[in-house]
Amino acid sequence: MRGACGLLVAAALLVSSVPTMAAGVSEVPAASASASVTVAAALPASVRTTANLNLRTGPSTAYRILLTIPKGTTVKVLSRASNGWYKVGYAGRTGWVSNSYVTAVGSSSPGALPASVRTTANLNLRTGPSTAYRILLTIPKGTTVKVLSRASNGWYKVGYAGRTGWVSNAYVTTGSGTSTPTAPSTPRSTGPNRTSRVVLTFDDCPRTLSAFTAAIDYAASHNMGLVIAPTGNCLSSFKARYGVDLAARARAKGQWVINHSVSHPDLRPLSCSAAAAQLGGTGVHTNFGRPPYGAVDGSVVCAYDRVGMAIWTWSRDTLDWSTKSKATTVARASAARAGDTVLMHMQWQGFAPDSLRQIKANLASRGLGVCRAYRGADGAGAVLRTPVRLPSSLPC
Repeated sequence: MRGACGLLVAAALLVSSVPTMAAGVSEVPAASASASVTVAAALPASVRTTANLNLRTGPSTAYRILLTIPKGTTVKVLSRASNGWYKVGYAGRTGWVSNSYVTAVGSSSPGALPASVRTTANLNLRTGPSTAYRILLTIPKGTTVKVLSRASNGWYKVGYAGRTGWVSNAYVTTGSGTSTPTAPSTPRSTGPNRTSRVVLTFDDCPRTLSAFTAAIDYAASHNMGLVIAPTGNCLSSFKARYGVDLAARARAKGQWVINHSVSHPDLRPLSCSAAAAQLGGTGVHTNFGRPPYGAVDGSVVCAYDRVGMAIWTWSRDTLDWSTKSKATTVARASAARAGDTVLMHMQWQGFAPDSLRQIKANLASRGLGVCRAYRGADGAGAVLRTPVRLPSSLPC
């Protein structure tokens, strides 16, 4: 349910040249407060798949599937269609893949604009391409941000946390790494579901392993894609008792898994750092998370931004934990509207095959569908293991 100032660039760097520099933040001062911007939209040399992805004969899902490229595969880019799809080469075949489930890993020429950069220090986002401009906010070290353009002095115009500004090129890298990318931009109450289908979500921890397995297996076999939000303590408990990773088991059945903290505290009284710690540790490491109790304030937002997670709450609450009634829970979930995210809990009555069956049937009688089990980026073929990181738009 609910340092010392950064990096010492050179002895010649005067403190007076960076009067608005925050502690622990690194930048190289520019010679002037103005810089011309050179926009580049170069074709990447290659892309890496973020999900099992179909290679098709043309640039849309209307074309025939040639084969499926495994998640995490890097493929060479040959061209790009007007709708953004990439023509690529893989396993001796040439075809097209959706741009929604790939990330650029290179550029077509040494001087081409990178698709994204990763900060190598806490870095100020400024209103212009030099230290003479006002600071908007500080981007944490290790954050990957999308590049929009580049100034003639090398500074990058980037997007971060809903803001657009400039960062020094001296403290970013275009190389690959293990840092967490920035969180997807999605509505808080409905998350990455951009369809009219209803998403059924279940928080906390199941009562038993058999109950969990029964619900997950039923969902997979009846083309239902649930969203599971277990706590870190829950995951640790089941691993210790049964040697089972609940998150991995759910993903193997085409279900989505998001973070729900380690021990389910109200995050609001905690500092940004303490709350961020609750989002790591034994919890689910991904790019979407649900704050316990749905409780959000500035400190909580700071924590989610720090770990690169988007907040996903809900748009319809069944209050199953309060009613503890199967019939009431089913009825409340069945009253969902198009595009709703419905909140339930794994330890109560909605998380069971018969409840899932009734909810799906009741929604169907009103012309509504539930999010479908994962079958790849375009929803075709057999049920596949879901990626650890959710796409910004679920293939419901």
